[in-house]
Amino acid sequence: MNLDIKNDFIEKWGKYFPGNELPIGCFYSDDLHGAEFPNAPKPNKHGITCIFGQLAPVRKGKAHAFNQDNLGCWGSKGLLGFMPAEADDQTIDFLVNVEKYKKSPAHVKAMFKNSPPLKAPKKYLIFKRWDSLTEKDNPQVVCFFCTPDVLSGLHGLANYDTMTPNGVITPFCSGCEMLVAFPMKELESSDPKAVIGLLDPSARGWVKQDILSFSIPWPKFQSMLENMDDCFLNTFIWGNIRKRFNSAEQ
Repeated sequence: MNLDIKNDFIEKWGKYFPGNELPIGCFYSDDLHGAEFPNAPKPNKHGITCIFGQLAPVRKGKAHAFNQDNLGCWGSKGLLGFMPAEADDQTIDFLVNVEKYKKSPAHVKAMFKNSPPLKAPKKYLIFKRWDSLTEKDNPQVVCFFCTPDVLSGLHGLANYDTMTPNGVITPFCSGCEMLVAFPMKELESSDPKAVIGLLDPSARGWVKQDILSFSIPWPKFQSMLENMDDCFLNTFIWGNIRKRFNSAEQ
């Protein structure tokens, strides 16, 4: 990673989004890149620890790596590409009869057909807070945990240089897919889109009630960074929002 990009973003983030949480860079790798590989969490009463709970230390500055051996949810193991994921009987029963997110088995099968699960290209999925990234790291997706005010700025910035109103997507999927899998898939597009997430009710209990996610494929992130000084962020319109950030810091 070019450290000039890292430092440029930190400077501009502090200018336009003062006091707000730095994003997390994530990428697949066969090397740990200095990240800790934590033990698998002890199962709770439901037998699941959501990845959003496992990312709490990362948001505080600790770099962590995950794969099938330490992810705390069987869904994330498959949907992040470390184990086979398909519309089998167990998955159908869970989505239709337990979580009740899909109306019928046919709806589950269609969802998997229209959006095949990601396959992990390497051994680990690394998460590092932005200020922890090094020149040896290669972030593929930049993930923000943000309030609605911050989300509005990121959403506007993502659409600043698009020819359509669809520079950002909000797919129906699991929280971990919204955070990582969908923006990873967008890397294959000639026009990669950012993804609004943390709309999965099963994941929302693992974060504060005013927090959503916004994940950006790396090429899209670079263009957004280049546009920060030229767009609405540098007008009185955003200045009124920025005052609220400054007020919240006090």
